[in-house]
Amino acid sequence: MSAKKKLLIKKFRDYQKGRLSEAETEVINEWFDAKPEEGQIEPDHNLNTARLQQELFANIQLAIKPPAGNAWYRTIWFNAACLILVISVVSLFMTKSPADLKGEQTTWQIYSTSKAEVKQIVLADGTSVWMNAGTKIRLNSDFNTSKSRRLKLDYGEAFFKVKRDTLRPFSIATGRLVTTVLGTSFNIRSYPEMNAYKITVATGKVKVAHLENGKIEMLSSGLVRDQALTYDLNKKQTRISNQDASLVSNWKTNRSLYFDNLTLSQIGAELSRQYNIPVKVTGPEKREKTYTMHFQHHDLRVVLQQLVSKTGINYQLTNKKLILNPGP
Repeated sequence: MSAKKKLLIKKFRDYQKGRLSEAETEVINEWFDAKPEEGQIEPDHNLNTARLQQELFANIQLAIKPPAGNAWYRTIWFNAACLILVISVVSLFMTKSPADLKGEQTTWQIYSTSKAEVKQIVLADGTSVWMNAGTKIRLNSDFNTSKSRRLKLDYGEAFFKVKRDTLRPFSIATGRLVTTVLGTSFNIRSYPEMNAYKITVATGKVKVAHLENGKIEMLSSGLVRDQALTYDLNKKQTRISNQDASLVSNWKTNRSLYFDNLTLSQIGAELSRQYNIPVKVTGPEKREKTYTMHFQHHDLRVVLQQLVSKTGINYQLTNKKLILNPGP
């Protein structure tokens, strides 16, 4: 029996014993309670897994582009398909880990950018990926042949324009978060000093799940255009907000800077990445003082002058170092 089948069986056993999360239990309850217009469907124990998977994918497509009417059918199948799709994708990441009992060695193709560098790559499936400065992505070796397109964003920021393929979901593992789509565009930001992951959707719909200690928690089953999900690593809290996706992702075309609710130390880290210069923040910062600002890409001195006018800080800039001093 495959690892995927075992995991799905375990989920239904956990459902019977009341061990699932509230969201997972609700999806399965709705699925069991659903009744078609022509009467109750009797369970067919002879249905094989392949056929069920084909039906699920067919109904995912219906949910994405549904026919008129049958609202109950679209909603229930879409929710059930979302749950099973994410469980299946996350299980693939779990079963292909380096700790695999058979000792199978997963290989990755690595893409990275250095400081002050932004570049675009095109994957074998036609997906375009823009990588901001200081970013590392690993592409699974079987990306173009497996049933699920998988890669990892180890750190940094990347914008994905995913080539649509309803039979091969596209998933990005960022730490313990797994972002799953069929074909859409979105931005993921995950720099070490942020202590948070942020996913902002430009087009289509995106699902985000959290994996920890073998448990899968759905953080969002459908982020849509101009919505952002932020997961705080310290507080382990999720926040969904409205966000101008074009403003967030402008860096990929004009290298503009968008400081979204950042502390001065985090702004310093961003300036260091974008201009390839060491940055030091001196003096105590006001507790939890944050700034939200947008700058076009200019010479560093021009950006610093704009930063001073908006924040009241002062700075010292040499050829070797930038020092930022919090204002009074």
